[in-house]
Amino acid sequence: MSEVEIRKEDLTLELSRVIAAPREAVWQCWTNPELLKQWFCPKPWYVQKAEMNVRPGGRFNTVMAGPEGEQFENVGMFLEVIDGERLMFTDSFSEGYVPRETSFMTGYVQLDDVPGIGTRLTWGARHATEADRNKHLEMGFEEGWKAASAQLDALARSIAVEGLQSEPAFAAKVRTCLFFREKGEEAAGFYTSLLPNSEIESVFRPDPNGPVLVAEFTLAGAPFMILNGNPDMQPSYLTSISILTEDQAETDQLWQALLADGGEEGQCGWLKDRYGVYWQIVPKALPRLMHGSNPESAGRVSAALMKMKKIDIAGLEAAA
Repeated sequence: MSEVEIRKEDLTLELSRVIAAPREAVWQCWTNPELLKQWFCPKPWYVQKAEMNVRPGGRFNTVMAGPEGEQFENVGMFLEVIDGERLMFTDSFSEGYVPRETSFMTGYVQLDDVPGIGTRLTWGARHATEADRNKHLEMGFEEGWKAASAQLDALARSIAVEGLQSEPAFAAKVRTCLFFREKGEEAAGFYTSLLPNSEIESVFRPDPNGPVLVAEFTLAGAPFMILNGNPDMQPSYLTSISILTEDQAETDQLWQALLADGGEEGQCGWLKDRYGVYWQIVPKALPRLMHGSNPESAGRVSAALMKMKKIDIAGLEAAA
């Protein structure tokens, strides 16, 4: 992994590192909204929405979302665009140089070739006040930007090797397909933020300016795809995604994240998320307690389970 240098000077915070990919690949990751959404937030946060018109005066708007339903909207504008080399953007203006009432920072990106290695990324933020600079530090600037730049490095390297997907990759021989009415790409971004070893592998737009038709992704290594555009989609228990959790903490975290913004609780560890997809959040303790050698104990565990919505491991163990 490339060494990351952090500079804190006056009202400027800056990160510098070498990305092991050519400058064109890094530039695409910064200027293609679908690529930006894959790396711009450190997980488990993710970019829910990105709107970019990469020209001076063009919009640079993002919505960042957290695992518990948090949302952080950034409205801004590009100030400077030197193709393949430099970007400058700010939240002091919205698209078309319209002044905004409040501002936090002006950001900049400089890309320079490192012969035989890749691209030197210099990524910084300038603040108007010391209070804003300190707030940025308190928000986790250093660790957050380090994590995001590592995600950028991985994505740019994959683009350099494989190229951009202009059609569905369909890499997995067998995968589960979820048929959505809309917001399939948003859902894929949310789902991949929940678990390690999860990522969006490809997106396909028949119309470059239209919505995503297919999003391929993995959850904890398992392949899925979302197919957008089914106006008659109705939620159904016939298909659900089952996650085996390690402990109560992971169970609680996933349960809360999946219920955020309109999800619905079901019985026995089942729930429906905001997009209408059903999930089963199952602690490893449940099959252990149910499959023991004592049928009476298993019966008590089953009876306790039937009274639960989110599964409570301590309650199951007490019943056993």
